[in-house]
Amino acid sequence: MKTIISAALIAALLAGCNSPKDIVLGPEPLKQMAEQGDQFRKLTEDERMLLVGYLAAQSMRSAFTKETLPSTGKTVGEVLKEAGAWREKMKVEQAREAKREAEAAALQAKVAAEAAKISQQLATMVTIAVTGKTVLPKNYDVGRYSELLMVKYALENRSEKKIKQIKGDVIFTDATGDAVGQLGVEFDTNMEPGQTVKTDTGIGWKVNRYSRGDIEKIAERDFENMKGKFVISSIAFADGSVLRTQE
Repeated sequence: MKTIISAALIAALLAGCNSPKDIVLGPEPLKQMAEQGDQFRKLTEDERMLLVGYLAAQSMRSAFTKETLPSTGKTVGEVLKEAGAWREKMKVEQAREAKREAEAAALQAKVAAEAAKISQQLATMVTIAVTGKTVLPKNYDVGRYSELLMVKYALENRSEKKIKQIKGDVIFTDATGDAVGQLGVEFDTNMEPGQTVKTDTGIGWKVNRYSRGDIEKIAERDFENMKGKFVISSIAFADGSVLRTQE
């Protein structure tokens, strides 16, 4: 009689463990899933993928915190419920992140459009042509202890206001259009409306022949084999107003 009861009890326990959701997870759940593959394959594909993703995320976090996995000692069914909540939370976070990225992209596009509009406006107010470049040799008598790159410009004030200062960059490209170098430039010459000025700003760039920076690349190339373009970033007018591409 006892034998019959024991057999029935064992059968009942075995029947209760037929569901993979009743499996209790140990400290290495992913390894356990691989070893008990036949049991875990009874789960649906979605359940298996969800379980693996959740356990993998827990394992990565545990590797940094050195804490026991939260799934340890819980049944697969219990962990799947937690994994479902985790997946929904991840979807919400991903949606928020996508929204933030979209808003950031929209803002960047707006700023770029505004900058382009102002840049076009600046270009209509002043015309700046790059007319040449020279490299002055060392001359200790005048206190020039290194070669000096000088760039020449012609400026025309096409606005209706007196200009006090212009800032921007002169960009040089070679005959094929590839970049040679870029230099930041300031013009402090006062210009009346309609006035044309030719200048080299009186300020040059020291040339270091042991370097291969933009200054040296521009200095060593013949001007005839380059194109110079001036991009205006800001204009200050005599009335105190300032127009710039970026605030």
